[in-house]
Amino acid sequence: MSNLIDRIGKFEIIDRLGGGGLGEVFLARDSIIGREVALKVIRRTALAPPDPVGRFMRETQAAGRLNHPNVVTIHEFAEKGAYLFQVMDYVAGPDLGALFRDHALTPREALELLAQVCDGLAFAHQHGTLHRNLKPSNIRMGRVAGRPAPKLLDFGLSRVPGSEPEAVAAQLETLARTAPEALQGRADARSDLFSVGALLHEALTGAPPFAAATAAEVAQRVREEQPAPLDLRLYPELSSGIQDILSQALAKDPAQRFASAGAMAEALRAARDPAWTPQTLPVEAAQTARLLPAARVHRDPSRSRAGLWIAILAALLAAGAGGGYWLRSRSRAAPPAPAPIQATLPSPPPAAPQPAPAPEPAPEPAPPAQGHYATVDAAAEALEKDPEGVLAFLDQTVAADPANERAFALRIVALYNLARYPASAKAIREAREAGHPLWPMALKNPPLRAMLEQDAKQPRLPKRKVPAPAP
Repeated sequence: MSNLIDRIGKFEIIDRLGGGGLGEVFLARDSIIGREVALKVIRRTALAPPDPVGRFMRETQAAGRLNHPNVVTIHEFAEKGAYLFQVMDYVAGPDLGALFRDHALTPREALELLAQVCDGLAFAHQHGTLHRNLKPSNIRMGRVAGRPAPKLLDFGLSRVPGSEPEAVAAQLETLARTAPEALQGRADARSDLFSVGALLHEALTGAPPFAAATAAEVAQRVREEQPAPLDLRLYPELSSGIQDILSQALAKDPAQRFASAGAMAEALRAARDPAWTPQTLPVEAAQTARLLPAARVHRDPSRSRAGLWIAILAALLAAGAGGGYWLRSRSRAAPPAPAPIQATLPSPPPAAPQPAPAPEPAPEPAPPAQGHYATVDAAAEALEKDPEGVLAFLDQTVAADPANERAFALRIVALYNLARYPASAKAIREAREAGHPLWPMALKNPPLRAMLEQDAKQPRLPKRKVPAPAP
């Protein structure tokens, strides 16, 4: 491929979203149906043997059959030369790691989001699919019916461990949330729940429970140590039973964990009530074992240093890597004009009545001052006549209400009408980051659709070329 690309097959490249141990991820537009997607370009050489391509295809097929609000949808996959492609839904929001670092979640909000993660896992487990690589960077925040909804990415993708700093960081991130039995290649559904327990600890304390400087130290802590108990005084809005949930999720013995992801989701939601007291939390059930039996892989023969490194290598080969409110105003109606007063002249003799003067026409309401609009509808009507004033109003609206898709759409058009094409392209990116992908937004907002059709005939919006994937 050339050093700069703007298309891969039918997909127009819009931006580079990031990279990881497997390859790179691009924001792209399907030129046939106009849908914005995430295009993951994976290097064959980065996939773990044996049969790396065959395993990639099988795992992509398994994940592609999952249709759930908390699981990212995979639309297709293909191979071209040295590259493999996954085409999936573009999720505009930040990943869970960014929310943890920014302390953007209250404890109650964190419990609800992790309960939704369990909802997605429950659906995947019911369809015979494990995640195997659950970590903050593989959970991105989308929206469903206008509400925040975490989306699970990168089910089961495996890669060859790398030595570059990014790859090492990804390995440590994965290992710190990997169940003890998964370190030995014996992952099952309960291993994913151990990873949710690690995410719960991180959400509440700000740090993963088994972090360390090297892979060997992380693996040892996962196998042998327990995190310190929570200081429950810091979580008055939660049930004290949150400690029981955390301890059960991080149990070293899989049989002591929750019976299913659904059971863990139920417990997490119940713990948002400070009055809730856990009775006996459900643990291993025969149904779970029948649903997803553990893979019969060699067991670690000893706790020797060599055995430890074998466990670490197995975990790395099983790991994947992947690589964002309101204004209300009320218009005041002009007071009605006073009725005309009819005067009569006094006269001793009776006189014919004087005709009443014709009422003067009511004055036309003054147009709103530039930038002062009561509603987005009013701004839309003035879009052609007063683009500067409309733009000022829309800037305020989108800043106060990031969920207002129509305001974002009209803002893009206003900038375009003012010939501010780079700013219009930037407004498209800002709308996307707020959770409003361009073409779905255009389908619901005719002015934006008309603008894009016009730009397709006479291009004005700058097109950004991005570096081609590294071979």
